[in-house]
Amino acid sequence: MTIEFRNPPVGKTTSRGISSETQAIIDALRSRPGEWALIKSDVNPNSTQWWKKRPGIEAKSSTIGKPKNKCDVYARWVGEEAA
Repeated sequence: MTIEFRNPPVGKTTSRGISSETQAIIDALRSRPGEWALIKSDVNPNSTQWWKKRPGIEAKSSTIGKPKNKCDVYARWVGEEAA
């Protein structure tokens, strides 16, 4: 058996364990508190649950005008204390 010593691949996550794309969305929401933003389009409705659990973020989904089993996810920054 041959083994190879090397570092594992580096993922695109921040020190908080979330993707850089997700961190960019959170930062954008924080920059405009209280304002709704469309953050994901045509996604599985279950993906909304992750956003609803994020401290400081209020999230809602809409299936209006979407194909079956797809939705848009809207979110806004409401602050750490409100979550």
